[in-house]
Amino acid sequence: MPAENITSRTVTFDERAFLVDGQRKLLVSGEIHYARSPRELWPLLLDHAKKLGLNCIASYVFWNWHEPDRDVYDFSGDRDLGHFLFLCAERNLDVILRAGPYCCAEWNYGGYPPYLRDEPEIVIRTWNEPYLRRVEKYFSHLVPEFRPYLASHGGPIILVQVENEYANVAKRYGAEGQRYIAWMGALAKKLGVDVPVIMCEGGAEGAVETVNGFSICREGMIQFRKAHPGMPIFWTELWPSWYDTWGFQRHYRDPRNIASHILSFIANGGAGFNYYMFHGGTNFGRTSMYLQTTSYDFGALLDAHGRPTLKGLYLAKLHTLLTRNAAIILEGKCEVRTDASGDLTATWRHAGKSLTVVCQKSPFQAMVKDEKTSVLFDTEKVYSATVASHRPSTWKEFTTPKEWRAWTEPSPSERTDDAIASPAPLEQLSLTHDNSDYCWYSAEIKLEKNGDHVLKLSHCADVMSVFIDGRPVGVSQPPFLENRGPTSTTANVKSAEPQVNPLESAVGHYNQTFTFRSLKGVKRLDILASSIGMVKGDWMIGASMNTECKGIWGKTVCDGCSIKNWEMRPFLAGEKLKLPTAMESVGWRSASKVRNQTCTWYRSTVMISKRILNSNADFRLDANGLGKGMLFINGHALGRHWLVEGKGYGADEPWQNIEVEGLSLGPTGEPTQRFYHVPRAWLSEVNELVIFEERQCAPANVRLEIRKA
Repeated sequence: MPAENITSRTVTFDERAFLVDGQRKLLVSGEIHYARSPRELWPLLLDHAKKLGLNCIASYVFWNWHEPDRDVYDFSGDRDLGHFLFLCAERNLDVILRAGPYCCAEWNYGGYPPYLRDEPEIVIRTWNEPYLRRVEKYFSHLVPEFRPYLASHGGPIILVQVENEYANVAKRYGAEGQRYIAWMGALAKKLGVDVPVIMCEGGAEGAVETVNGFSICREGMIQFRKAHPGMPIFWTELWPSWYDTWGFQRHYRDPRNIASHILSFIANGGAGFNYYMFHGGTNFGRTSMYLQTTSYDFGALLDAHGRPTLKGLYLAKLHTLLTRNAAIILEGKCEVRTDASGDLTATWRHAGKSLTVVCQKSPFQAMVKDEKTSVLFDTEKVYSATVASHRPSTWKEFTTPKEWRAWTEPSPSERTDDAIASPAPLEQLSLTHDNSDYCWYSAEIKLEKNGDHVLKLSHCADVMSVFIDGRPVGVSQPPFLENRGPTSTTANVKSAEPQVNPLESAVGHYNQTFTFRSLKGVKRLDILASSIGMVKGDWMIGASMNTECKGIWGKTVCDGCSIKNWEMRPFLAGEKLKLPTAMESVGWRSASKVRNQTCTWYRSTVMISKRILNSNADFRLDANGLGKGMLFINGHALGRHWLVEGKGYGADEPWQNIEVEGLSLGPTGEPTQRFYHVPRAWLSEVNELVIFEERQCAPANVRLEIRKA
């Protein structure tokens, strides 16, 4: 809790900046999601934020992180929002709390608890009574958790954001949507939020609207001022790179491009900016959205382990310059001019001093000068100097896990639990409620010939592994599209939009076909459906988020004949036995006896000395040799692994023009993600490493690596 008797702080705004206790403050902020790092790492992240020149921290509050089950609220341990806010206050870091209820953030279901799908008559993110009831009930638990940390109580929270980027869905929900976001702002005030409420990229009356993007151009800022007189222009999300998705190349953004855009923004009257992300962290467990990798690196200024990157060290020099000269920038009179070549010059004069920013259009770079025309910052020269002085520590192989043991996941025909029978396959989320990635679908098929056979699934998501009489015969092939289109759901799944002949019309990218060889006869068909996260927003499926589907929910055909009479078994048998925490609930044997098996659990022991554990070292897992599945250490879920090759983007993907935004792509041919963050706080002298592997794999190639800070 904040210390008692701290003087209340006031937070207001004018057209130039946010004011704290009547003083304009240039916000140099960075986004850190406490949910994406263990609690033990929070102090290090915030200490580095201070060292790299930040004066503010932003963080999302994920609803499904704090209400994992209906009416079950958790603000303890890694979910201790109050403790995170206390640590910010200790370091004199202000906070922009992005409270939801919708977040996006490449987080599973955009931060919503999946149980919302099961609420009768619900449509989320609009004026809908079942939805509003759940939001108000959640906020009535959430706001008391952070109310003591508001600036008005002497705490660090100076701004609270409700909802997020509503412009993305405003057209879909129309007037009812606008009524909803206005209600959200009013709800926050009703529950005691007495600092300014902000909304980014789509706002309501009474809230301060903010902007997001790789860059904020001068023309856009002029239009913003016309639409929002008297409001500061705050850059809520400055993207230092981009997130990575399975099957595609990784992204990188040059820090010189970032610095130049920051200076252009400030020169045109920007009131501050927030890096999204400053520390990306990790999507542990099953917290990532559909297709999002376990790493949420985002090309951030701190890496997954909380260490400053070259980008962070470089931009820190700009942060220091800006905060030292904040009074000149926010209080001084500014003259801006653009010459015939498009180069921009802005000069502030205040209290006998001046500051000049020059933004060169081609090539795009910038510099800052003082009243003596001394160069204080040059994007090119400072970068060269930073590169020359940067000495990053290297990763080294630390230890190889001891002898691997294995337990083969029972096939559906071997399981003793009851199956769910239905004439047609039942959609997966209606069975798992997103408490598992996995669901088995089983049926009998009659093959009339020897040779090749064709299995067609008209509506399925995400990754299908196909077995005939227990033999693997096919698996879904990437790439998968992030924006797949409408699911064409069956009538038992509610939608905000009318559906057309749902079982016959494959509107989205959900049709998968498998060709396999087999002898004729009656065969057992088993399909393991594996989810790789729920969507983060309506646009990914072209419909309301609560219409998303997983598994199989449409027409299934083999060699032209419809398949009927299905059995569904949600969850893996190992999950029901509570692996990997209840290790002795199954019989393990040498992994050498299950070579080339699919759907297998592996376990091994990793030893680490107390001396190493007490050092300032970082750890990661090299998943070389694995295929796809889940990783665990000492009962903690490290996340999904998938050693899928990262390839280029096709014509229907959004990143074909990324060079325009200063982004570049990593090399093709490498896995999208091979290395996985292992938090030091989760380790001990004796460590149990557990893998669930869907494919044939070579676990003996897995290594634990170490980096000494």
